[in-house]
Amino acid sequence: MTDTTRPFDLIAFDVDGTLVWGPDGMTVWEVLNLKFTGTAEWNKERYAEYKAGRLSYADWVDLDVRGWRDSGARREDLIAALEPLRLIEGVREATHALRDAGYRLVVISGTLDLMLETLFPDHPFDEVYANHIGFDEQGRIAHWRATPFDMTGKAEALRGVALREGIPLKRCAFVGDSSNDVWIAQTAGFTVAFNPRCEELERAADAVVLSDDFRDVLPHFLDGVSV
Repeated sequence: MTDTTRPFDLIAFDVDGTLVWGPDGMTVWEVLNLKFTGTAEWNKERYAEYKAGRLSYADWVDLDVRGWRDSGARREDLIAALEPLRLIEGVREATHALRDAGYRLVVISGTLDLMLETLFPDHPFDEVYANHIGFDEQGRIAHWRATPFDMTGKAEALRGVALREGIPLKRCAFVGDSSNDVWIAQTAGFTVAFNPRCEELERAADAVVLSDDFRDVLPHFLDGVSV
């Protein structure tokens, strides 16, 4: 269902770098690898292997999470290790304002669902597409599931949600910041690049917001709102 009082009906969000700040731009993967495997460089090396076609996305996730498990990390250890990460200023207020305005809100991200649950337990998102870690009764890492909806899969997820909800893609918006957001940016009807770290995303975006406060994206979605 569309609502002509809003410019769009659905907004999808990336997480790392968009909703969540990490020291020196680090993602949750880099933070946890540094803590439990001794280096944050695995992300760069494994991304290069992925880009070269020598490593699947699922295998990349498997290598990272298996490394944490083999180090003995439990759920409480992972949560404690997330301490350097924080929600970007204004994320809570902005996303709740969008939800109150009737937007359908979706996360489509290569992040970990555990991080979102930890940093933003009161989030207003209708659906979360992210990587999953499961734990046994003792809090040990028991299983994990790589999302099929990162990289090019982000666009696939948006198309699927839009089709299921009967929302035209031109009425779907996206907010992201990095290279794995380019495909969904080219698919959404409107894209905001929030503090973009990728020139290709910046070129693909309809708007660029450079700010320390996430509430500065609101003028693109709400008229005359002060949050």
